[in-house]
Amino acid sequence: MPIALRLFLFAVAWVGHAAAWTSVLSNLYGRPLPKAFLKAWRLFTGAVILAFPLLVGSVRVSETDTGYDFADGWSVWVVRYVLICLVFGGVIFPAVTVARLLRRKPEAVLAEKSEVIDFGAKLGTVAVGDGKFRQLATLPFNNALKVQFTDLRLRLKWLPAPLEGLTVLVISDLHFHGTPSRQWFDALFDHLAAQPKPDVLAFVGDYVDTDTHHEWIRPLLGKLGWTEAGVAILGNHDIHHKPDRVRAELAAVGLTVLGNGWKVVPVRGVPVVMIGHEGPWFGPPTSLMGAPLAGFRLGLSHTPDNFYWACDKSIDLVLCGHVHGGAIRVPVIGSIFVPSVYGRRFDQGVFEQGRTVMVVGRGISGREVVRVGTFPQVLRLTLTAG
Repeated sequence: MPIALRLFLFAVAWVGHAAAWTSVLSNLYGRPLPKAFLKAWRLFTGAVILAFPLLVGSVRVSETDTGYDFADGWSVWVVRYVLICLVFGGVIFPAVTVARLLRRKPEAVLAEKSEVIDFGAKLGTVAVGDGKFRQLATLPFNNALKVQFTDLRLRLKWLPAPLEGLTVLVISDLHFHGTPSRQWFDALFDHLAAQPKPDVLAFVGDYVDTDTHHEWIRPLLGKLGWTEAGVAILGNHDIHHKPDRVRAELAAVGLTVLGNGWKVVPVRGVPVVMIGHEGPWFGPPTSLMGAPLAGFRLGLSHTPDNFYWACDKSIDLVLCGHVHGGAIRVPVIGSIFVPSVYGRRFDQGVFEQGRTVMVVGRGISGREVVRVGTFPQVLRLTLTAG
């Protein structure tokens, strides 16, 4: 077999090996597992992916006139595994990637426009702050200190007439821990405060990554307002850092903290059922027992993994964050690691099924401050009837 072909097949198998193990890692990160286990598994996954050449090199095989002769059972099993990786890397992974590229634009999306503002360039080194992973923010090609402001016009099939043109500002994944700095967040929230107030302001989780940065919540989020309703839920990072205090700070801003529950909120005189789903990290799952069956339903779910639950509950619009768009995106391929039980399926954008439309934002920040091939994101939605 020519050496060039061998190297090509080796590369394809390594891609399949890496993709398979990354899929397992993504699935586990979408579940309510202990942080220590997830961290250890992530390190283990990285080691396993890098060890692929050693695994292939351990095969003891000799070429004969009739084929190949394997020296032991271990070599046979390794070759079988490599063949599986070849199928995954040469067939399944490319097929999934092509299917994602050919995915039709959701009918719910009528218009979209975006603007990127580099707050890091405006503030200079002060934007980096003093977080644990602050060095990551200064790496080349890292867009973590820039923000993309995306305006989406969405058509919803069952939007009541009085809600025509309703605006919803969606903010997620603030991850206060020192990087970006307080000055950076002040600049971001001052920019948002200078814009017209949304009808509905929605925060969908992950506010703090330390036990001491709760004090940022009230002064920063308090800069923003709304004309009809302000609602919030918690995310998976909040559960580790005094979640009751997070809820108290959000309530002090004037936000309605839904938790795993629902509340009827009048919006332009229309009773809207606001629904929170903080699962799978906070339990028990939201019950809609007693909620009005008619009318508009707006759901907040930190993770997009609750999409099919929302479809089953006839929720009209679901707002999500959590997955950061994969944080690192490669041209053509897109996201690599997405903390979701569905892998890359719901990594960013708009998804619809039946009457339910789900919007997945990339969020503002993260514990590890990395955005390569993509930007942090704030979403402003304008709703129109279908």
